[in-house]
Amino acid sequence: MTGIASAETVVVSPTQMGSWSFSTVDGNGDACTPSTGTCGSGSMVYGPATPPLGVGSANLQTGPGGGDGEAKIDSTSLNGVTLGDLTSLSYSTYLTDNSPNDQQFPYLKLYLTWDGGLDTDAIYFEPPYQTPSTGSPSLPNQGATALDTWQTWNALTGGWWDDDGECNPGTNEPPSTQGVCSLSQLSTLLGVSLNDITIDGTNAPDGDALSLRVGGADPADTFNGYVDNVTVGVSGSDTTYDFEPTAATPEPGTIFLSGAGLLLFAAARRKALRARG
Repeated sequence: MTGIASAETVVVSPTQMGSWSFSTVDGNGDACTPSTGTCGSGSMVYGPATPPLGVGSANLQTGPGGGDGEAKIDSTSLNGVTLGDLTSLSYSTYLTDNSPNDQQFPYLKLYLTWDGGLDTDAIYFEPPYQTPSTGSPSLPNQGATALDTWQTWNALTGGWWDDDGECNPGTNEPPSTQGVCSLSQLSTLLGVSLNDITIDGTNAPDGDALSLRVGGADPADTFNGYVDNVTVGVSGSDTTYDFEPTAATPEPGTIFLSGAGLLLFAAARRKALRARG
């Protein structure tokens, strides 16, 4: 049965994280502590500049000399959803530092399973691989990345690479000559229908199948990025996550109704006083 199209925006803040959580890992992929490496950080902040939604975003940064570690914000919101059920998947980025290689931007990772969990994979959407020359000529050109600029990326229609080596960043890299792949191209190469591939956090360290992160590169690399406006759509129903440093304020309609209620109460009280007088 076809789902009824709908959309909602959910504010995510330090006091109402919902399905989201921050974490950092060291260069071995283990939970980062001062004794295991130079840890990065993740937090909700104001800005930078004018975010696509609200006044804030999620800041992800690696620590000095810890570019091989990762700072990430993960979610269980897509756990159990098949790739075939995805109808939206996008997010916005702002990057101030990815030196010295000027390559990586905040990227999206999904953990996958199929064949009843017997087969697993992890796939990655990276903004720098979304032009014909850097990614795949067969996929939409989403434009070049830029520092200190909010940019929005459509991961659903974009190019991905995976842990199984079916798709690769760049072009003409065996075994995939088309470089990064669309989700449908990836499913063909894996020999599995999109409807049979499940986004599954079972093999994810924290059980979160959806992850936005920076790092995992060279220890000398430095990353400081921001993400916001994360939209996930399942069977036509979209949820957009707005990352903010403080909890949501009452909607204008709620404030109006509260004010109207106070006015009615005041009028009723004046009438009662006149009646007694």
